[in-house]
Amino acid sequence: MIEFLRSIYYWLVTGLVSIVSLIFYPCQVYGRQNVPSKGGFILASNHESNIDPMLLPVVCPRQMRFMAKDSLFKNPVLGALIRTGGGFPIKRGRADRGALTEFLHQLELGYPVLIFPQGTRGGDKPQAGVGFLAVKSGKPVLPTYIEGTDQVLPKGQACPQRHAVKVIFGQPLMFGPHEEPDIVAKKVMAAIFALKNPS
Repeated sequence: MIEFLRSIYYWLVTGLVSIVSLIFYPCQVYGRQNVPSKGGFILASNHESNIDPMLLPVVCPRQMRFMAKDSLFKNPVLGALIRTGGGFPIKRGRADRGALTEFLHQLELGYPVLIFPQGTRGGDKPQAGVGFLAVKSGKPVLPTYIEGTDQVLPKGQACPQRHAVKVIFGQPLMFGPHEEPDIVAKKVMAAIFALKNPS
């Protein structure tokens, strides 16, 4: 019953956010056929704006799980809402084994789990975490490219402005159990940004 109510809440919130999306950031989506129809997978996306975590659940046809910075959970009401919507906390700035364990657990339950390999908005290099999770879980990684959200809500700005955005889902990637996480992370990042200018 709890999971049923959680699912209803997730799609209700996603529906409300999609209305906001139509107003502030009408979105074109490409490659939706590449999203696995069942089973857990890692949705790895570039990160340009604070609206990215709200946009991706709207355009992904699967119910997702995601990590959120632990400071958001200090407010009991907000924390409860985030958890109900599929979020779980991660401590920023250091390895958080609890968050990584929960990430892998949600994948095993069959959910897509969102991660931003850059770590922070506009980061210039991938964090090894995405490589570790891909190798450890053995689940596919779906490279995803977002364009235009930095124009909707630039860094340091509180009020959004209307601007069209684009989301491109690439082909899922698979990695072997003996591959180096750092190298896997670089491959994932390269696959994400290759979607910007497909050959």
